[in-house]
Amino acid sequence: MKQNLLKREVERMVGRQLTEARDFEQLSHLLLSHTRERLSPTTLKRLWGYLKNEEVQTRPHTLDVLARFVGYKSYEDFCAHSESLDEVQSGIKAEEKITTEGLRRGQRLIITWRPDRKIVVKHIGNGQFEIVEAENTKLSVGDTFRCHLMIQHEPLYLDEVVHQGQPAMVYVAGQKDGVVVEVCS
Repeated sequence: MKQNLLKREVERMVGRQLTEARDFEQLSHLLLSHTRERLSPTTLKRLWGYLKNEEVQTRPHTLDVLARFVGYKSYEDFCAHSESLDEVQSGIKAEEKITTEGLRRGQRLIITWRPDRKIVVKHIGNGQFEIVEAENTKLSVGDTFRCHLMIQHEPLYLDEVVHQGQPAMVYVAGQKDGVVVEVCS
């Protein structure tokens, strides 16, 4: 069934199986962040069968949003191209990593991690960043750090973090489940 294949692709994108209530809260936030469309955690729980004894009547809009999240134009487009998803594939994906060499001075990144952490950073050159927005994290606006490589769905190691004038330290974001990095144009 194509819906099951789509759910598997969504789980591959988030880097884990969705088995707990908080997983669906996080997915709802990720969908909003990446597609600018909201699906409620309850809708997602129904689709994944997390809510027992609930009849599932999935709306086309729900499937379209999930298909866009995994890189397709629509659910119809996903269905047309999904045969190749069952093939064993391996290789390096360039879109999975971000290096500072690929960023211009002043470029912004949005970095999110569980449960509801978010920072917006500005590249100030040579792998150094300044935090310009911070939500639900110990990091603060104005903090600076170095980082030369960011890998989607992996922990993010920030080096030489200067936090509120304290001596430089190392900070790990998304230590358990990794981070999602969005490069702003």
